[in-house]
Amino acid sequence: MNRREELGSAYAAHHAEHARYGFSYRAGERGPQLAAWVGTGTRVLDLGCRDGTLTQHYVTGNVVTGVDIDRQALLMARERLGISTIWLDLNRDQLPFDDGSFDVVVAGEILEHLVDPAFVVGEARRVLTPGGVFIGSVPNSFHWRARLAFLTGRSAEDPTHLHLVSRSELLKLLGGFATAELIPVGGIGGRTLPVVPPWISRWFVRGLPTLFANDFLFRAVKQTTQGDEA
Repeated sequence: MNRREELGSAYAAHHAEHARYGFSYRAGERGPQLAAWVGTGTRVLDLGCRDGTLTQHYVTGNVVTGVDIDRQALLMARERLGISTIWLDLNRDQLPFDDGSFDVVVAGEILEHLVDPAFVVGEARRVLTPGGVFIGSVPNSFHWRARLAFLTGRSAEDPTHLHLVSRSELLKLLGGFATAELIPVGGIGGRTLPVVPPWISRWFVRGLPTLFANDFLFRAVKQTTQGDEA
């Protein structure tokens, strides 16, 4: 068994053990926003598409190619959505596409899993058309729950996360694009705490995103001309 097969098997086991098939974190917020950014009539590359649970929000009216390390998940995505899929290890493999092959590249909850996220962001920019958009989301590793966990000697991180991503770190990763915008999402409460009404929690999430945002959605636009490249 080679490294790609080993890693793919490890992720498949993790997804099965933690009921990740058919699940998408904060899909009610991420899905509609990503779909609005994707639009229709576009060629979409979905990095880390897993079984297509998030992809289903923006597959209609678009030509989507999904990439993942979990072959079982890719099979599910093909059967559910009819998309094309490619088995890749984003930690080691260059994207097998020509420059300017896609209008949109999606990276939903994937950058934090990578050994070298900057390389993958660069690859995403390479395969985008001029003016194409790179969109996705990352968990806020410095959310207040995570900070409390660290203070008490615990970790709130998914064991498959290789990077702690902050708002400033995400903006740094997107620095090679012409423009980049972030939208903080999340709520306050749940689990053992009372849920704060959304109209109140939204104020905290937007006013103090580094502390209260659960996730950062991002949209970065590639330069329209070669001469504008950073």
